[in-house]
Amino acid sequence: MQAKYERKAALSEPMQSGSDFYAQTHNGSITIKGRDVKDCNVIATIVGHATTEEKARELAERTQVRLERQGDKLVTIIEKPSPLVNASITVSLDITLPKPTNMELVTHNGEVEISNISGDINATTHNGQIVTREVSGGAKLETHNGSIECHDISGNIKLKTHNGEVHTRYSQSAPSVCEISIISHNGGIELVAPRNLSAAVKVSTHNGSIKTDLPIKVTGELSKHKIEGTIGAGDGKLYLETYNGSVTIR
Repeated sequence: MQAKYERKAALSEPMQSGSDFYAQTHNGSITIKGRDVKDCNVIATIVGHATTEEKARELAERTQVRLERQGDKLVTIIEKPSPLVNASITVSLDITLPKPTNMELVTHNGEVEISNISGDINATTHNGQIVTREVSGGAKLETHNGSIECHDISGNIKLKTHNGEVHTRYSQSAPSVCEISIISHNGGIELVAPRNLSAAVKVSTHNGSIKTDLPIKVTGELSKHKIEGTIGAGDGKLYLETYNGSVTIR
């Protein structure tokens, strides 16, 4: 059994509303909270894993995290010692920044959670779920092994997971015309659409059913595994696809 040592690092940097932010960690979660603030505050939890507690502590102490301004973008930089032999380092980031922030977030093994943001979001993880709450900008979210949940979202979305379900609920204030794309290979899709949604619709599943509470004017052949048509005037786009799972539209 490996020993571990944990330490925390606190960082802060002034940040204007509407700025761009980038954070990447390989092993660790990323949590973002939007607030009425004029700076970016980061709590980094650094955990060293090694054969002894002394070595684990050395790894954690030698791992450095800093905020660096690159043009108009604020970037989180993580520097780890190398090479790592029979050892590993996990860095999780808990971040508070202005609500109107555009961001790109990347982790390989870890969850991503974002709340109260009015900018555009691009978030990717390989192993872990992605959860958003009260995001009013556009969102591009992708994970390979994990679910995706979007609560009270308002903008255009592009969601993709290979192994996991997708649950998306639009806010009451969301516009009726949006571009919505949701793809899951192994997992169901549930969408609570914007009120008075207007969209061209393509919905398909290979092993599963399609259920909709919204009136879809079907074009072409009617199939229990595929629907094409329009909702309302068909101004926006609604694309839902899963291979193993059912689709529900409300």
